[in-house]
Parts: sequence; C-alpha cells; structure tokens
Amino acid sequence: MQVYSADIYSILGFIGGAILSKSGCITVCYYMSCPEPYTQDQNAIGFRQKEYERALKFMPAGSYFHKQDIFLKRAYDPSTDMEGNSFLERAQMKHFTGRQYLEHHCILAFTLAGLETLEPAYVKNPLQYKDHLIERDKARLTDFLEAVDGAVIVLKNLPATSIRPLEEYEIKDFLTQYVNGFAADKGMRDVYFGPHLGIGEAKGAVFAICDENALPDEFPPYVEDDTIPKANAALFMAPLEKLGLHLHANHIINQVIYFEGHQKLKGELQARVDEFHQHRRFAKEIEITAERLKVTQQEVLESQAYLCRAHFSVSVWDHEPAELEKAKDTIREILKMRDFGFYQPSYEGLKDIFIGTVIGLQNRLSRSYFFLTELAVAASLFINNSVYKSDPEGILYNDRVFQIPYRLDTWDEAKRRIPARNGLYIASTGGGKSSTCLNAVEQEIRQGIKVVCVEFGQSFLAISRLYPSVSAHIDYDGVSPLGVNPFYIRDPQELTTDKIKTLTVLVLKFWREREIIEDANHNVSLTKILRDYYDHTPSGHSFPDFYNYVKANFTAIIARQEIPPAYFNIDSFLHICSQFMPGGVYENVCKVDGSNEDLIRDKSFIIFELTRIKKDPFLVSVILTIIFETVENKILADRSVRGKLYLDEYGETAIMKDNFSGEDVHSTVSFCFTKLRKENGSVHAIIQSPAQLPENNFTRSIIANTQLLYVLPTTETVYHDIIQAFRISNQSHIQLMKSIRNDFSGERPYAEVFIRFGDLYATVVRLEFSRAKFYAFQTDGKDWKTLDDLFRSGMTMEDAIIQHIKNKNNAKIFA
Repeated sequence: MQVYSADIYSILGFIGGAILSKSGCITVCYYMSCPEPYTQDQNAIGFRQKEYERALKFMPAGSYFHKQDIFLKRAYDPSTDMEGNSFLERAQMKHFTGRQYLEHHCILAFTLAGLETLEPAYVKNPLQYKDHLIERDKARLTDFLEAVDGAVIVLKNLPATSIRPLEEYEIKDFLTQYVNGFAADKGMRDVYFGPHLGIGEAKGAVFAICDENALPDEFPPYVEDDTIPKANAALFMAPLEKLGLHLHANHIINQVIYFEGHQKLKGELQARVDEFHQHRRFAKEIEITAERLKVTQQEVLESQAYLCRAHFSVSVWDHEPAELEKAKDTIREILKMRDFGFYQPSYEGLKDIFIGTVIGLQNRLSRSYFFLTELAVAASLFINNSVYKSDPEGILYNDRVFQIPYRLDTWDEAKRRIPARNGLYIASTGGGKSSTCLNAVEQEIRQGIKVVCVEFGQSFLAISRLYPSVSAHIDYDGVSPLGVNPFYIRDPQELTTDKIKTLTVLVLKFWREREIIEDANHNVSLTKILRDYYDHTPSGHSFPDFYNYVKANFTAIIARQEIPPAYFNIDSFLHICSQFMPGGVYENVCKVDGSNEDLIRDKSFIIFELTRIKKDPFLVSVILTIIFETVENKILADRSVRGKLYLDEYGETAIMKDNFSGEDVHSTVSFCFTKLRKENGSVHAIIQSPAQLPENNFTRSIIANTQLLYVLPTTETVYHDIIQAFRISNQSHIQLMKSIRNDFSGERPYAEVFIRFGDLYATVVRLEFSRAKFYAFQTDGKDWKTLDDLFRSGMTMEDAIIQHIKNKNNAKIFA
C-alpha cells in the first residue's frame, strides 16, 4: 500500500499557531525542553509523573494529548563549537569530526476533535472562525483552550523544563519533515505500508502498546538506570526511558492520551468487569483478565484515579538494513526487560498508526489501538530526558551519552545559575584534577580571560609553553627579585579605599607581630600613614620608599594625622620590617626592578611557581597576598577584563602557618575568596578533600563563598566529607556525584567530573581528549619527561607533541 506524503495532510489552515483540520479538529502545539539525563532521583521522577497527571486531569471529553519525542541520528560538525585557531583545538576538531549522536525534539500537541462547524466557519471567515461556530462548538472550544492553558502552566513549572508555543512556520516545516522521514534534502517521499514501513528509500518498523494485556503486572514509577557503568550510587529513570536517548537510531516515540470522559470510561470498565466475570470459567486466560480488571476497578474506586485511553508506539527507520535490525532488536529487548508486550503492525495497521500519530490527526487513530488505563499509568510511560544542550558561551566538555563536545557556561555573566563564580576542585591523587583544570585554563586563555596560577609543581608549565606569546612563567626562589610592586599606582585615582585596605593587610603581614596585627588602633594608624605617604609622595612608590618615608617623617606624620604615639609602635615597625629592606632576609620580595610588572599587565596567562619557597610558610603567605593584590588592582581593575586565579595543590598550602604572627596562608586565601567574587573575577582552589582544610571560620568562609564545586571520582569517605562540608541535601545531586567513574581502557577513554552550580543545578561531564591534547596535559611520568626533553632541545611545544606522537606510532609499527 503506497501513499503520497502530501496526501496525509488534511489541514484547513493555521491561526495563531493552531492547526485547523478538515475533520473538525483544532490542535495547539508546543515545544518542550526536558531535563538532562541522569539528573532526576526517584522523588523527582515521581513528582514529574504526578504533575503530568495534574496538568491533564481536566482536559475535556473528546480531546487528545500527544507527546511526540523525535530522535534523529546526526554526525557531529566541530565547526559549530570550535574555530580551529590553535593547535589543540584543531586536534580536537579532527578527533570528533563525524561522531554519531542523536538530536532530540519534543512536541506537545493538544487536540480537540468533533467540532462539526469548524470547516464551514473557517471557509466563511478564517480570521473570525470562532464567531461562526455553533454555540455547542464555541462552548467546547472555550473549555478546551482554558484546559490547555491550565495544563501548560503546570508543565512550565516542572523542574529543568521549558515550554513555548510553536510558530506557524515551525509547525509546517515539522509536519513536512515528519511525513517524509526527516530526509536530509527535505524532499517529498512516497510512504509505503506493507510488511514493513517504507519512506522513500528508508525502511522502518513500528512497535505499539495498544492493549491492556500488553502492560506488565507490576508497574513501578521508576527503575534503576543501567545505561552507565555502576559506581558508588544507583541512578533511576522512567520505566521506558531507555527507548529515548539510549536507542541509537532514528526513531519517534508517540504517546497519545484520549480523554473520552471519566464517567463514561468507568461505566465501560464496569461492563468489561461484568462480561469477563461472567465468562471466566471458559478459559484460564479469561479468568486472569477478569481478576486483573476487578483489581483495576477497585484501585480506581479507592484512589479516585482518572481514567483515559492511551496509545504508545515507537517508529524506527534507517537506510541501512543492518542498522534497522539492530535497532529493532534493541527495542524488543527493552520492552521485554520491562515486561511489556507489543504489537508490530503491517499493511493497514501500519498505515493507521503512522497517520494517526501525525500531529493534528490523532482522531484518525482507531480506538482499537488505545488501551483503557489510569492517567497516572499513561503518564508513567512518558520519556523524561533530553540531550545535553550547549550554553552560548563557556568551556567545552563532553556529554555523558555520546561524548560529543558541548559548552557549559561556568562564568555565568547573566547569573542564571550562580551569583558569583569561585570554585573548588576536589579529587584524590592521580584522579585527573590537573587535566580537568588544564582543559578549562587552556580554553580560558583563548577566550581572553586573564588567568593567574599559583602552583607548587609544574602542572601548568606545558600550557605556558604552548602559548609563549601570552604567557609568563615566574619561578620565584626567594633570591631573585619577585619583580611585582604592590605599592605602584599609575595615577591618584587608583588609590581607592580597597587599595589602602589591601596595603594595610600586606604591611601588617610584613610586621609579623600578632598583638599589633590584632590591634584596632594600629590598623587605623597604619591606614592613615599610608594615605599620608601617597599624599606627600607623587611618584616612585614602593615598600622600601614607604619604609624610609615613615622613618624620616614619623613625628610630622603623626602630628598631621593626629595619631597618638602609643597607637603606632615605630621602633617595632622599623625593626621587624627591616627584613624587607636591602640587606634583610626578605629584601627580594620588595626589591623594585620592574622585571615582571609589565609581564603581569600585558600577558594573559601568568604562572607563579612557588615550589622553592614552600618550606617558608610566612614567605608563601606574603607572596600570595602580593599576588592577590596584583590580580585585583592590575588585572581586575579593568571591569571589561575577566580574571581567574587558580591555586594548585591548595590542601597542602592551607595548613602553612607563621610561628611568629600566627598568620597563615589559609586566612589570606579566605580573604581572597571573599574579595574577588565581588569583582569581575574568581578564585579556584584544588584540593584532595575538604578534610585537608582546617576546621575554622576561614574554611567556612571559603565554602560559603564557593559557587562551583568540581568533584572527580574519589572514595566514599571523601564524598561524605563533601556532603558534610557543603551541606548538600539534594538527593539527586548526591546520587549524581557518587555515580561518576573514569574509564581509561574503553574504546573512547574518558574521565568524568561532577559540577555543581550552587544549590539548584548539577551535572556530570566527561573529558575525552585527542592524542595531542592528552600529551599536552601530562604533568609527570615518561611522556612528560620525553616532551620536556624535546622542548629543551629547541623544539616548540607543538612540534614536540607532534614528534612524540610520531615516535609512538613508529614504535607500534616496528614492535
């Protein structure tokens, strides 16, 4: 049996996004965006099903609700996400070109059938067709549209869901593509209904659930999700969710609910109960059905369940017979696993189901393809999840289903998910935290973000070698001048209140005397003296200059600023701070030579390597304070510039403490977390566990000022510490976090990262690298050593990576 696709239409016209058909139906269409996979726990799935039931319960008799999920096979085109302006980006583009994935569209259609005067009213005046309907049709249409509005309001408020009306041009384009099998050339096709479905050259099949006997005896609202390898937690999904994203084929899921009228259907149920009960002795099967109907009737009476008719079908098609057979086998397996029976139609049945599931033609779907059920049961058949959707800007990761690149906005300028953007990376040793950070940093550099890294190793060295023109690597040893002058200002307008506060904190660190640091009088006095210094010193600002200014003018300063002598211990200041003057132990911290000043202003990527001063907690704390001041006043002073500060291996650094002043690195970082989040910047610290951080107010402040949480696969103990430290009560987030695992031995090796945006949104991303990117992100081991040797021999980092890959390939060939 052959039908031209154009003959399937029976449309009168379109009014305000609604379809008016010649058969007396009016259909209102919406586009729904659904939640990402793996983000819903049992409660969320149950809530979603109940809200569907609440939304649809008041649909009038003679109306239909049609949820249509379209999944189309696509080949990934990297030009949609990448420009190929860098070596690593070109390698990634080549790596992912042509990767297969599914595109998903979810259409909601509300249809009212049986408007007897719709066609003559439309023909008379299309724009005012409502005025020409008979009163009964007018009343039915009014009730229908009010019910649709109410349903849409409920569905719009579902978590992680958005709904918008479809425009007329979208409906026309969609219907044309639907009946022509979504052909790439968008041409017209013949539709063949025989032993199989044929749309042009593509072959297909339909699997339908259209009989109560096809339903399982027990119908749980959710089942355990087995689409990813099991880790430390179980995830859950709707019973037929595997027919959605996890069926890697061109397919369409049609879920049609017909509201015939609750009371009418209750009467029909009673009649069927009576009939089967009367004949129950004729066959065992009739006896079983009679018992099942009796139980259903009792449940309806006790729970006041709402009755409806439902139809569920899956259409699948492909140009390749082998791919089609594989998909059909998968569908059979999924339905069998969930104890569903199914009907695989051909010829007339195939035609009826295909045409009856075209949006707007639901009334042409024969009643024999519906089964009588409760609305709650029908809602539990819905597919809930959609594909991962890229944000307009952000960092490229890989999704968890197809591992294609997608963009996640961790800056969030619009503050859709988070009000600020400080972050903590948590992972055990060897858990992949370096590559996760490097993936973000490398992209941020290319996106024009100023990135400053403080590290006690060489994690970020390879990135600076790949981007030498925009990078500065400052390996501070305590002997050479740091070359950064926090006292420098270009003009008087840079001397803000915040600048004075920062310098006050810095000088008090130099002073190193606990009683003075904690004394309010000394704090206020120092603030006044700093202001006096800038008022009387037009240029050449530095700490040594400030020290000499105070030494030479102290009596005049305290008189001008009305500071009692007891409120500033000048002898203590001159004695202790002399260690930062020429000849002092820490003279190189403040020695001004301008060597790195221009680097910091002009470069996009600055690394402060502090490994060689790691054993001096006081010096580390001082250097960090200077770096924070530099980031705030030399990078973030320009509000058009985005800046990020990364603190590598911070867990070890957090416990460093000066024996004299009691000042520790942790308090300095806590101050920075609080300060930079208010600017156009952020701080990201990398730790192994929250248990590494001291249990004090500084840790609590850091956690309170952390909006982004990155967790890599770790131990149950660390997961517990994270939940306790961040007071995570959202069970969906906890299960999602514990579900992550790495797979480095599969066909497509990947690492997984849980990312939590405040309290409201969390997701899991994967990291899959091209070979070039994999080697670029090595931070130790044989590969890193080989690349370092090649680089030191005179090669660029790019050439070193290319050569290393060639050497690896040759080694395999000649092995």
